[in-house]
Amino acid sequence: MKIITLISLLLTMTATAFPQIRKGQFLIGGNIRFESINSENLNIVTDKSIRFLISPNVGYFIIDKLAGGLRVDFGSYHSKSESIETHYITTSISPFIRYYFLPFKNKINVLIDLGYIHNRIKWSSATNPGYYEKGKGYSISVGPSIFLTDQVALEFTLGFRHTTTDNFYKTKSNIINSGFGLQIHLGKTKNRSKF
Repeated sequence: MKIITLISLLLTMTATAFPQIRKGQFLIGGNIRFESINSENLNIVTDKSIRFLISPNVGYFIIDKLAGGLRVDFGSYHSKSESIETHYITTSISPFIRYYFLPFKNKINVLIDLGYIHNRIKWSSATNPGYYEKGKGYSISVGPSIFLTDQVALEFTLGFRHTTTDNFYKTKSNIINSGFGLQIHLGKTKNRSKF
C-alpha cells in the first residue's frame, strides 16, 4: 500500500511539471557516483578498484536545452595491486557541457554530459606516507532526468571517464561509472512552448 501511495504522489507532482531547461536558467545540484577503475602503468602493473565519489555542480543554460558549468569531484578509496595496499584521496575540477534531447514539455528527458577532468590525487601506502599526482582526462555520461516539479529533477546516469597521469611513470585509467543525483533549476519561468 505504501508503494502505491508513493507512486501516486510522484505522478501527481510530475503531472504539472514543465522543466526549466531554457536559456538564462541556472542549474545547481550534484550526484553520487560509483566507479569501477582499471589502471595500467607502463603496460606492466594492472590495478583494479572501486570508488565512490560525491560531485556538486553549478551550471547556466547558454541556449535552450544546453548548459555549461563546473563540477567538483571528491573521492576516497583503497586499492590492491599485487601485494601493496594503497589509500587514495582524489579531487577533480571538471568544466562540463550538458544537453537535454527531448522537448521542454516532457517530464522525463534524456541528457548527455561531457566534461574535461583536471584532477589531483594524494596516495599513501605502507612504504610511502604521502605523494601527490596530477592528471587530466575526459568524461561522458548519459541518462534520464525525471522532473518532479518545474525546478527539481532526479537523474540517473551511466558514464565513462578516461584519465592520464604522467609523474614518475605514465598511468592510464579507464573508468565505468553509474550515478544518481538531484538538480535544481532556477530562474524565471519562460513561456511553455512545444519545443
